[in-house]
Amino acid sequence: MRRVLSVAALAALAAAAVTACSGSGSETEYGKKLTGEPINLSVIASGPGPIYQPELLKAARATVDAVNDAGGVKPGGGGEARPLKLIHCEASTVTDPNAATKCAREAIDKKVVASVGKYVSSDAVVQAFQGAKIPLVGTQVQTGQDFTNPASFPLQGGSPMLSAATGVALQQAGAKTVAVVTGDSPSGRLVPQYVRALLSAPGDLKGSHYLPFDVSADLTSYFSQIAAARPDGVALLASTDVTTKTIVGLRQAGYKGKIAVVATAVSEASLAKMGDAGEGTIVVSDYDPVTNTANPKIKQFVDEMDEYGDGEIEGTEFSLNVWAAIHLVADRFQGATDISGPGLMKSLEGSKVSIGIAPDFTYGTPNFLKLPRLPRASVQFQTVRGGKIMAPEGGKFTDLNQFAQK
Repeated sequence: MRRVLSVAALAALAAAAVTACSGSGSETEYGKKLTGEPINLSVIASGPGPIYQPELLKAARATVDAVNDAGGVKPGGGGEARPLKLIHCEASTVTDPNAATKCAREAIDKKVVASVGKYVSSDAVVQAFQGAKIPLVGTQVQTGQDFTNPASFPLQGGSPMLSAATGVALQQAGAKTVAVVTGDSPSGRLVPQYVRALLSAPGDLKGSHYLPFDVSADLTSYFSQIAAARPDGVALLASTDVTTKTIVGLRQAGYKGKIAVVATAVSEASLAKMGDAGEGTIVVSDYDPVTNTANPKIKQFVDEMDEYGDGEIEGTEFSLNVWAAIHLVADRFQGATDISGPGLMKSLEGSKVSIGIAPDFTYGTPNFLKLPRLPRASVQFQTVRGGKIMAPEGGKFTDLNQFAQK
């Protein structure tokens, strides 16, 4: 039977948030013609630093504009159409341990009815929203409260599922032995347990290699050591910059085996830097890639980012996640008579959810990690071809629960 990691271990594995806190309401032309009372939504993200994802806030703004341009939210009972209004904030728990909580308190003071796409590691933030009876929809699961708090409503399994899935992806692609390559930190030291959890046999884990977090460090000796060990596959779990450097370095060191990474660590820009070295890389993802425009929801995402974005929004998991979260909230409020945090929470709890860019799921469905707020264990094994992340044939998703039961 496969091992299940503790909530504490999962939380330790998550990355810390960075940057300074700032927050304000989002005002654009698209909501000004709607005469109903604005519906305030909070988005809290990490700012400039090692895990900065600037496309997250940009995608959130573009999505709100798209919803408002399409008529906003029409409540039940014949009320006036209401615009969405974004209360956005970037937080740094490195320079200020309370920055994320300050963002949450500011959002609560501004009467938000939901948090969407939250991307900071802070149990206090989740608890603050729960205390105000405000659900966190599409929160990026990183800390213990994200996994367990009844106000948490993720749309994916996030880091817990994706990390465990890298080993499965490699073995499904023909690799027998798998080596783990990750950062040298207390959380990084937990990664091998994570990957081993769903391998065909515990002995299939062939070595663990821990890289310094400093992307400017000379990692040549590490790459040579990994290549010399000749594992069939490498599960690479690192930041975007380190992932890029490692894939290029491994190929230059002569490694010819398979490499699997998580979708949160690659982007259009990073693939361009990898060049030919990135070809064939397996990408484990929570969502269909933006290249799969045969999926009507992916096409909708691309069209909305093109029309309402600033031309610099990359189609990463962070962008897709906050886009799906905002649309889910807007859809649940359409025709509703109770447009409030408690009303939304009641609507979501135990409900079936269809976001179109991943398999449908029902909140409360058990998963092999035994974490109550993770809604699904379905992931997609994608491949880098021609510098693009491409979906598998038919857009197939894999249910990780089946591997835990073996």
